[in-house]
Amino acid sequence: MIRPASDQRGFALMAVLLGLTLLTVVVLEFAFAMRLEASAGHAFKQDRLATHLAEAAVQQALLEIASGAAVTAVDAKGRLTFYRTIPGSTLATPLPVLDREGVPLGAGAFSYRITDEEGRLDVNRATPERMGKLLEGLGLNRQARDVVIDSLEDWKDADELHRANGAESDDYYLRLPVPYRARNGLLQDLAELRQIRGVTPALYEGTPERLGLAALTTVHGRGTININSAPAPVLAALGLPEAAVTDIVRSRARAPYTVVPARFEGIGLGVGSSTFRIEAEGRAAEGRPMRIVAVVQRREPQPSSVSTDVLNTLGLAVLAWRTGETR
Repeated sequence: MIRPASDQRGFALMAVLLGLTLLTVVVLEFAFAMRLEASAGHAFKQDRLATHLAEAAVQQALLEIASGAAVTAVDAKGRLTFYRTIPGSTLATPLPVLDREGVPLGAGAFSYRITDEEGRLDVNRATPERMGKLLEGLGLNRQARDVVIDSLEDWKDADELHRANGAESDDYYLRLPVPYRARNGLLQDLAELRQIRGVTPALYEGTPERLGLAALTTVHGRGTININSAPAPVLAALGLPEAAVTDIVRSRARAPYTVVPARFEGIGLGVGSSTFRIEAEGRAAEGRPMRIVAVVQRREPQPSSVSTDVLNTLGLAVLAWRTGETR
């Protein structure tokens, strides 16, 4: 049966309309994909730029650290400052502090903060008594302190036998919703504290009213604590009475100690540091800021005519490096 010409034209029109519809969908999908790819590419470029700016901040911080100053202290503005001392004198002269906030560079800017890693209590070296005093100063009651202290000791020791208030892999960590094993060794990164039983986010990060373990502890200590930069809770953890802690904080605000006073000797205090934490942030003109947290240590320079390791030549070593988006 032969269809009328009008019916054939109708089918042809419908086929054309269907083809145009499909073509429109394909074009729109292609345009959306291209726009999405361009947006992703732009975001990636901005992230890389912000990361490079953060790296530039670290490099400038290294210039300050490489000064080799014997005395390191916190100035009236809360900035870590490096001081030069004159042999035979108790006076300390501050070295120039470079701009650390909103430093313009290219199509963005960077900021950084230097803090003294040796002004913190080393959780790998600290005795349970000192950790207990630190936690007490952070407001933890006796039971909560015992849980954190015993769990920290269990985390560091080599066996799977838990202490009275502690935790090991089989009896606690492997039973969590996201199971993991205790290290059974010294902490390699301070962030491991967040995995230890009893260490809450508020205890680790701190609150607006109180510093947390992230600001008061380290895993890169060298056996002494800098009297010029240690926060009051760290000084108290060493066993110093409240009056002595207050005296130290007030005295160093006027002028940094160039030697440890005789009355404070024998508890592991020093006046300088060789290990520092750099918290750097890069901000591009657009996109999100990126952050780098690095721990660096001053060592004996190893000059070499053939070495390409600039840090080694300057006597600096990177102990930790973490890159990511600003929280």
